[in-house]
Amino acid sequence: MNKIRLIFIRECSVRLRKRSYILMSILGPLLLAAIVVIPLLLKKIDKNTVKQVAIIDETYILGETIKNFENYRFTIIQDTTLEDFRKHYKASGYDAVVFIPKNIYSSNACIIYSHVWIDNALKAYIGYVLRRDLEYMALLKEKVTIETIKRVSTPVFVGVQKWTKEGEYIDEEISMTKKSNIAMIAAIIIYLFVFMYGVMVLRGVIEEKTGRVVEILVSSVKPFQLMAGKIIGIGTVGLIQFIVWIVLTFSIVYGAQVVLFPETYTPTPLPELQDSLGNNNHSLLQLQSDTNVDYAINLFQAIDGVNWTIMLSSFVFFFIFGYLLYASLFAAIGAFIDNDSETQQFVIPVTIPLMLTLFLLGNIVANPSGDIALWLSFIPFTSPIAMMARLPFGVPYWHVLLSACILILTCLISIILSAKLYRTGILLYGKKIRLQTIISILMKN
Repeated sequence: MNKIRLIFIRECSVRLRKRSYILMSILGPLLLAAIVVIPLLLKKIDKNTVKQVAIIDETYILGETIKNFENYRFTIIQDTTLEDFRKHYKASGYDAVVFIPKNIYSSNACIIYSHVWIDNALKAYIGYVLRRDLEYMALLKEKVTIETIKRVSTPVFVGVQKWTKEGEYIDEEISMTKKSNIAMIAAIIIYLFVFMYGVMVLRGVIEEKTGRVVEILVSSVKPFQLMAGKIIGIGTVGLIQFIVWIVLTFSIVYGAQVVLFPETYTPTPLPELQDSLGNNNHSLLQLQSDTNVDYAINLFQAIDGVNWTIMLSSFVFFFIFGYLLYASLFAAIGAFIDNDSETQQFVIPVTIPLMLTLFLLGNIVANPSGDIALWLSFIPFTSPIAMMARLPFGVPYWHVLLSACILILTCLISIILSAKLYRTGILLYGKKIRLQTIISILMKN
């Protein structure tokens, strides 16, 4: 155990002092924060850019109800046709034109012309206004008064309340979009760090083997002790870097949000809706549309809806044991490789389960209780990613415990088998790897 500790200290001290490690520990959070902050900044700049939109209304009625919307300013163009306006469009200074034909009452369609890409928000707004006006006019023809229309045109807020299987209420806000963001981020981080530091173990073993350093090391320590110390050391370095990344990234994003977007720093409380049916007075939170809400704000507002004790503890667990599982496999592979050219052909087959889970991440988040998500969270080679993707949505505790137990058992078996391969392969040079050779090594006591 003392020799494993020495190898562990050596790996940590060497890698923590590397300039590449220090540089990535600083640049990594900056890049991650930039991914969040830059789109927000660009969106803010875009909102400050006022776009002029012309309206050519052949009905002479509907266009009057279209009011200024966000950064769009509307102007009704009188005494002109669409064809005449098109000829002078370049010199008009307008960014787009909304054409309302006289047959809109029967066709239920209008057209927006522009030389640039049309924002979906603009299309949705124009569609909403015209649809509302056409409905009002249809009702007025049926001699329905304006007062009646306003009285019956009541917006309905749809809330979501979580139940237990016994039908008991759970006091929890359900926000699928926000929790999906957290699930995706947690799963992707698990994948990146398991893959990145697993490959680091592989390359470290190859470097020591090709440089014949391993021959000196195994004269003082057992191959298993060398492998264990290397895996634990690199894993610890990775965990330290991960913590640094998380702390710095959230600090930078939080600070940027306060400084650059003070108007969005304080979230607006959601109105409560009272259930008037029977004696149930449970309140539901109004669902907010995420159409115009920034990604980073969604993420921060989702904090209260997630069990962070289970989330963080599970993340650390699946990160550690997922890393140990794949790192042991990478160490065994590295012991049989003599050069970097052979690395890729062995790395890809091992990481296929991780890549498959990442490919199916959208399905898992969309249906966290489905069969695909369920089985992937129990398979040890896919559970670190799949289970982290399911956790924000609420997972039965026995699912987490079963997945953890299977992962621990598989990890122990993998370490034992990898140690056998590592002990033999680390001293082999210039020999072609055959499946028969690997099987014979594993069958030995």
